[in-house]
Amino acid sequence: MIESFESISPTAILTSYPRIFTDIQYEKEIYDWLSKNCNDEVKLNKLLAPEIEARYKLTDKLMEKFDISQVLELAAGYSSRGLIYSQKGYKYVEMDLEEVSNNKKRLVNELFEMNDNLEIVSGNALNYDDYVKCDKYFDGNKELAIINEGLLRYLTFDEKRIVGENIYKLLKKHGGVWITCDVTPKKFVQKQDEQNPTLNDNINNVTSRNNLNDRFEDENHIRTFFREIGFNNIEIHKFIEVKDELKSFDILGIDKDSCDELLDSALVAILKI
Repeated sequence: MIESFESISPTAILTSYPRIFTDIQYEKEIYDWLSKNCNDEVKLNKLLAPEIEARYKLTDKLMEKFDISQVLELAAGYSSRGLIYSQKGYKYVEMDLEEVSNNKKRLVNELFEMNDNLEIVSGNALNYDDYVKCDKYFDGNKELAIINEGLLRYLTFDEKRIVGENIYKLLKKHGGVWITCDVTPKKFVQKQDEQNPTLNDNINNVTSRNNLNDRFEDENHIRTFFREIGFNNIEIHKFIEVKDELKSFDILGIDKDSCDELLDSALVAILKI
């Protein structure tokens, strides 16, 4: 089973590349390290930058809204967020599969030095024991924010449910919130294909875990699915909320209105027990 999930790992590079066309701190240094040290052959696409930048910045905005100082990021990949927020004083734990986690530790130690507030843990989001490994770094008396940018879209609905149940169990202990911009509805994938016709074909060449049948139908489907797990407080946001904060339009010379339908169809869920 673990092997099949490791096939998702190259997508972390696929999403790292577009972030260099933004103003997100450290992303250029991270991608430069990856290009020299990782051999994954993926077709890179800078036109992904607006949606990748939007999901990153909206996740940050929503996380900061709750003023929770300890964070677990699932499938953290090569994102700079853990570096940035650990330097701000957050206790920040990243969990990802072994190959990505090992690479991330190397690049952080070589480029930035690991600070005491940042932990990088190898683990599988479907295995609750791996959450326990992460939990030892947190204060049990404080609320926890759990976030993820790219994970659920690659899982079947049975696997999504397992991840949701694991997160529910951890939040039951701590209190807090789960912020996931990974409730990809079918409409978003359709808009993605219109905007960027080769993108999903390229992802299919990287991993077999990119099936349209594993996407949510719509907002009602999202709410029903997570309520069945126990998340009774559900708030939905759209990527387009941060449109005016995106720098990639100017950096790449993209018409700022050309991605409106795409950004409007991309959803973020804030989930509380």
